[in-house]
Amino acid sequence: MSLILDLIFPKTCFGCGKTGQYFCPKCQLKIKFHSVKHSSDFPKEGRLSLFYYHGLIRQSIQSFKYNFVIDLVDEITDIFTQKISQTYPHLISYWQQNNFVLTPIPLHYHRQNWRGFNQSVLLGQSIAQKLNLNFSDQILFRSKHTYSQAKFKTQSKRLQNLYQAFTPILPLPSNIIVFDDVASSFSTLNSALNSLKPFGLNRCWYLTLAG
Repeated sequence: MSLILDLIFPKTCFGCGKTGQYFCPKCQLKIKFHSVKHSSDFPKEGRLSLFYYHGLIRQSIQSFKYNFVIDLVDEITDIFTQKISQTYPHLISYWQQNNFVLTPIPLHYHRQNWRGFNQSVLLGQSIAQKLNLNFSDQILFRSKHTYSQAKFKTQSKRLQNLYQAFTPILPLPSNIIVFDDVASSFSTLNSALNSLKPFGLNRCWYLTLAG
């Protein structure tokens, strides 16, 4: 079936338009990467938004979310997990040894019903599997329907939009990696963490595809 779809709707590189794959080897070399940022804000230990959110990465994520190009998940998470494993092997080992659970930012059911999927769940599942990490999408519940954060230009408006947007599903694991596709101001991840803090969370990391 996939061969038939590839013939009818061939994959084209988001960078140069070459057919065959979404990220051709030449364009992969142009991808820019962030580094880990450590934190002193308990219980958050650090954050990593691996890709810069521009160029073919931005185009690919927008095509995934808004044009439903779901079959790019495997390619983009391959690039992501290979880079993070090569650059931060000790961080991956630390997460594995301390039983961190990767959990995606949930969508409100109205938005998920409209889209048909949660992009952070699909990406997070693939990343967790490839990095041999625990995964659960039953840790956070989106209890408030919010507007897209892109609509708000100020931090105060973003925070107001996300106020009490998340409810934890108890009991919580001790150590959590909160995952989302893109982070700009980190308002969404901060709101999620604030909902988890009162319930015995020990350690937390933020991980996003891009930022």
